[in-house]
Amino acid sequence: MARPRVFLSHSSQCTAETGCECLAYLCALEEHLVGLGCEPVIDKGVLTGGDNWREKLLLEIKRCQGMIILLSPHALNSYYVHMEATAALTQQAGDKDGFLILPLMLPGVDLDRLRGSPLSQLKLDEYDMANWKGNAAIANPPAKIGDSFRAVLARWGELPHPQLTKFIAGRIADLDESVLEDSARILGVTLLAYARDTSRYYVAQGLLRERPVRDVGDRCDLRSALKLILPQVRLPEHRREIVDVAVPFARVPKKAAEQLRGVGQASSGRMALLRSELAETPGLYVRKASEAPEPWTLCKAVPRQDGADFIEGVVEEIRALLIAELAFGLPCDDDKLRQLLVRHEEEFGPVTIVLHLLPDAALTSRLLVDFPRLLFIFAHQEADTVGESGGMISLESLAPGQEQDMVFTHLKFSGHPLP
Repeated sequence: MARPRVFLSHSSQCTAETGCECLAYLCALEEHLVGLGCEPVIDKGVLTGGDNWREKLLLEIKRCQGMIILLSPHALNSYYVHMEATAALTQQAGDKDGFLILPLMLPGVDLDRLRGSPLSQLKLDEYDMANWKGNAAIANPPAKIGDSFRAVLARWGELPHPQLTKFIAGRIADLDESVLEDSARILGVTLLAYARDTSRYYVAQGLLRERPVRDVGDRCDLRSALKLILPQVRLPEHRREIVDVAVPFARVPKKAAEQLRGVGQASSGRMALLRSELAETPGLYVRKASEAPEPWTLCKAVPRQDGADFIEGVVEEIRALLIAELAFGLPCDDDKLRQLLVRHEEEFGPVTIVLHLLPDAALTSRLLVDFPRLLFIFAHQEADTVGESGGMISLESLAPGQEQDMVFTHLKFSGHPLP
């Protein structure tokens, strides 16, 4: 599970030497957020000697899902708090659904002092604030902190696939209330009546649940939900993206996705076996294993049938695919191709090559020597007869009827097969 990151903007002038207790409030808030399920982010935890503090802090704020601005007497005149709060406002403007700003007034600050300070330019007084002063003990943070971040936790911290959930939630932004409610009921998720934007995240979460069927043609809640949802999604590419993600997450076994990610992260021997009968199946497995809005690059190598040496033909075909995909068909020697592969994997995950044939020792040995950074999937209807020889992982497979229904569902709702 992910933990939403919350940036704590505060004045570094709040020290014990100044005679105030602002540092104690900061420490108590940090502990409180951890207890709620958040990951607090404080400047001292991300900056090291020689850092460009402005650039690094702005980057950290972009990586967060919210900010709490501690409004102490020192913070009202702090250039750094002003800069961080400005960055938060900019982040929220570009991510209205996902980024929360909570001003938190500490002892010594009230609305009049805030409005008379340099921070008044940011109009923080227009936000719903939390108040941590008066008789409230330092050890008892305001309940409003937890209440305010409940929706963020629902969207991010309680979700097993936060990036994809946010991605799908964005794709279903056009859904009206009735479709949200009906699809949530079908998918078995509970909506928050007071937070429509958060409700989209719950429906997205429901679309990403594993929902196996026993055989082809069985009743399927995912299909029922997609039938409601897709007509209200305006852009065809958004409809395809929803289906491309939802179908494999519903049908591909979780264990298989975990196995494939493990192989893809290995330092060597990146080869897996998949028992499958249909050409679309490996792409659906890779889509679930990718666990990101941008899936791993997948290429299907088709061995030559012109009488040339079989292994050489496979190697040439794979090299041509890589040059077309990574170098856009421009001249590229082996050293440059390896550099491109390294960078591509760091940015997008392993390049995956699907071969619809059974492996043999000579072929796999050659591929591991020539392409050690590629992830190979040998997909064949008799793959389960090969066994996990040579360290090759056999992926959890679907029964024939389950595989057929997964592919039929994908084709029905997307209108196109995965590459």
